[in-house]
Amino acid sequence: MSVHGKPSTFSILVVTVMSRIVDPRLPATLRALREHAGLSLRDLAKRAYSSRSHLHDIEQGRKSPPQDLIVRIDEALGAGGHLAGMVRDDPAGLSGDEQQRLRAAITRPRRIDAGTIDSLAGVLAHQRRLEDVVGSAAVVRPVLAQLSAIEQLVNGARHDKHWLRLVDVAGQWAQFGGWLSAATGDHASSRAWYLRAMEWATEAGNPHLTATSLSMRGHLAWMRGETAAMVELSRAAAWQPASPGVRGVAVQQEARGLAILGDAEGADRQLDNAQELTARAADARDREPDWLYFHDPTYLMMQRGLAQRYLRRYDRAVELLQSGLDQLPGEVRRSDWVGWYVCQLAATHVAAGDRDVAASWIAEAREIADSTGAKRLAGEVAQVEREIDC
Repeated sequence: MSVHGKPSTFSILVVTVMSRIVDPRLPATLRALREHAGLSLRDLAKRAYSSRSHLHDIEQGRKSPPQDLIVRIDEALGAGGHLAGMVRDDPAGLSGDEQQRLRAAITRPRRIDAGTIDSLAGVLAHQRRLEDVVGSAAVVRPVLAQLSAIEQLVNGARHDKHWLRLVDVAGQWAQFGGWLSAATGDHASSRAWYLRAMEWATEAGNPHLTATSLSMRGHLAWMRGETAAMVELSRAAAWQPASPGVRGVAVQQEARGLAILGDAEGADRQLDNAQELTARAADARDREPDWLYFHDPTYLMMQRGLAQRYLRRYDRAVELLQSGLDQLPGEVRRSDWVGWYVCQLAATHVAAGDRDVAASWIAEAREIADSTGAKRLAGEVAQVEREIDC
């Protein structure tokens, strides 16, 4: 039950500590198999012991099917386990005791203990790592559902002695929700969650999260083509009393914005500053926030490659982007955010006149976009494909 006595989304999705991971291709695949079998939604509903409206919502991508239902649908369509394999419940790696502690937190939201908050932090860390592997589209819905329920939990436990730690974790969750919303094209929700993350970070007294939220708002401005705002937000993030790694992310983002604006001298200066901050962060990794696990010299290398591309130094851009991609761990190489860098490498080869090489890279980016359901990536891949064909 929620604070107000009504069933909450958190009760449904987080109390079981399960994230339902759905392959973004499921709706289209289900519809294609159903039509190939010559079945109407009503016919399939009878065979799978479901309702027509529920199946329609699944085909439209509005609902994710529980595991038992997708198994029945798979059997009804003779899919041989293909459909069933596109849905799985992920337990976030929590023990039975940790799951029980989360249940208690929901039913008695004013009684939060340190272990509950640790469990919530563990779920969030797991969701971040999972997104690296399966992409944003597969996890955005459960994460935002969980986030809305965490908001209820924060409001219900405001006078608890552990509240500051709780609101700190909630702020980190909001920042992640903003990232996922931006990655899946919902810019309005992204901005709202980044603002909420900044609010909670301020209440928790967490300058690292405040700076990260500002930096992520700069990233959102870049996605919207608002380069001047991107630079100013990045600068504001770098001015915060945050860790070297957090400030390094902001400074390299500012450098990229300056490169887009044609300020080569400013971009080079800030790239050097970002490299220095990243080196300092590597020397004191244990003092960097957990959510900055992705920021390392490899990530900075690819960022420098992007800046070089904007400055039309194509040979250097190709060298940095390809070297960075080659050094990424295998488990994240197929994620949508990495696919975006692959796409940028292809675009750089096009700009340099190497269309044949670009074609091989864009084929990889297309495969990643299709497998993760990343619409933004798919759009950018299509643009580069058109440039290759010109």
